[in-house]
Amino acid sequence: MAGIKLTELKQEISKYIGIPYFMNTGKHKNSSPEASLVGKGNAKEIALKTVELANQEGVKILELDSNQIYRFQKKHHLGIDCSGLCCQLLNFYFDAQLNVRRTNANMLTSSPLSKKVNINDVKTGDLIRQKRGHHVLFVIEKIDQQIIYVHSSLSNHGVHYGQIDINQDQEQFKEGFFRLLLLNQ
Repeated sequence: MAGIKLTELKQEISKYIGIPYFMNTGKHKNSSPEASLVGKGNAKEIALKTVELANQEGVKILELDSNQIYRFQKKHHLGIDCSGLCCQLLNFYFDAQLNVRRTNANMLTSSPLSKKVNINDVKTGDLIRQKRGHHVLFVIEKIDQQIIYVHSSLSNHGVHYGQIDINQDQEQFKEGFFRLLLLNQ
């Protein structure tokens, strides 16, 4: 079992809430060695890069509200994509040692990295596959018929919580729940 408790995982997740979505493709593609600049950094790396860039521009980051910080990060292409978030959380919670920069949503929810699990067996750290493997959500916990998750999404302004009622929202999980095989749980 994980060395980190659920309460610690929730504290870690709270550090990501509000970070913009950024996927390193298209006209903003960056070949930087810094994970924070390619949508794969952890919350601390993204925060430090935000402060660094703000200092370079003379922006007093501590005087900005959360919306202004969000816009500043978006302007500078700082953020995290869905697979980056899931990898960071899996590495934190399970000490999984996944290579965040070389892992995508499809890989996380496909063989040989993971296996499909029954909805009745879903637990913390499982993943929900969506959009034919182009999007992934991280399961925080299952409480009765509710699945609480976190993900990073362009359409919902970055990292945020969500929940699924397994009796009513079946469309959201029609592609399945997955568990990494290396976790042996």
